[in-house]
Amino acid sequence: MTSRNVIDERALLEQFQSGDEMAFDRIFTMFHSPLVFFANRILLNIGMEISKEIVLDVFLKLYDRREAFETLSNIKAFLYISVRNSCIKVIEKEKVNQKRFDLYTKNFDEFEKNVLDNIVQTEVYEELYKAIDRLPETYRQIMGRIVSGDTPKEISEELGIPVSTINTQKSRALSILKKSLSGAGIALLIIYS
Repeated sequence: MTSRNVIDERALLEQFQSGDEMAFDRIFTMFHSPLVFFANRILLNIGMEISKEIVLDVFLKLYDRREAFETLSNIKAFLYISVRNSCIKVIEKEKVNQKRFDLYTKNFDEFEKNVLDNIVQTEVYEELYKAIDRLPETYRQIMGRIVSGDTPKEISEELGIPVSTINTQKSRALSILKKSLSGAGIALLIIYS
């Protein structure tokens, strides 16, 4: 390298380190296109836009750390290593997304069945709760507690009513509910019988 080139490089670095925009533009112009090409090759042509975004992000990091570089070679090494590392992160993220997608498509039928089962179950429960809300007050109170998981003995102790009365009112409430529920609602009701 001639002494003129060394002087030009030193001047460019000093200007760049002091935050001179023109010096930053010169460095950007020097390395931008090769770095985009480099990123695109690593990313196996995932997309030129992603390559450009990576390079721009790396240049922002370069500018933030501008005072740490002593030569253009240091800057060049930093840029290429940073672009490579950013590309690897994109590839790893892409792999995770691909695994997630593969898992989703592999289990899609099971997933859809579970979603449909949950929808049906929710609608049946809604039908049951609406029917319970239409019961007379005492029946509604007892059936609401039974559906919530309380036993007749627990309800008896809390309400101060004999267990036999709880069971009688439960039977009457079930009889009323059976007349107002659909087949699926009755099936669910049988669980609480």
